[in-house]
Amino acid sequence: MDNLKLSTIIRGAAWSGAALVLAQLSVFFGAGVGQDPLQFFHLPEEYAAILLKNPAALRLTLGFDALFVVAFSVMFCALFVRLWQLGAWKPLVLAAAALTGLLTLLDMLENFHFLSMLGAAEHGVLPSLAHIQFQVWESLLKFHVGYLGVFFLGLALPRETAYQRALAFACCFVSLPVGVLVYVVPAQYSVYFLFARFGFFLFALFSIGWLFGGARPELMPLRRAAAGSSVPA
Repeated sequence: MDNLKLSTIIRGAAWSGAALVLAQLSVFFGAGVGQDPLQFFHLPEEYAAILLKNPAALRLTLGFDALFVVAFSVMFCALFVRLWQLGAWKPLVLAAAALTGLLTLLDMLENFHFLSMLGAAEHGVLPSLAHIQFQVWESLLKFHVGYLGVFFLGLALPRETAYQRALAFACCFVSLPVGVLVYVVPAQYSVYFLFARFGFFLFALFSIGWLFGGARPELMPLRRAAAGSSVPA
């Protein structure tokens, strides 16, 4: 595949992913419904109430997330090919590729489980404690697999420009601590880190599309030896 086509795929997938993140945020602000409350433990009655608050809006945001999974999967595949071409350290690229592939599967599993619990709740069947505990465990696993994959990606990214270094730094030293803080701070403060995580998603997706999508050729990582170099992030 020629570099122009590869760059077009990266840009289109990354910016489509950013648009889908904004779409999910718009549903949350417009209808007060999102996936995030379902990723924390609640008793069955409370969990069912969250599911049934606005089933149409929840299905809409899950639909946006299903498209987001496709977008980020395509983006990562094309990006890893590009980094491989640029001479990034191959073990880092392979580790990031394996982890983001697992992330894709876990994200799909999460969405399917939400939909199955929603369908059951609409028929008067409360989610069991086992289902809720599994969902919380699976969501935690999904996010932490993603954080690790993004960390490896940050190590593999080129660092020739200030913008590239900012993206690599964010992937290594923003995504992981913010994501962990979502679950370890008191519940009343976790929402701030949830929005910080969304902010990272938007920054990373836009930046990957900008830097690797050919929008600014002078910002593209042109020297093969620089990708994944030992220059500090």
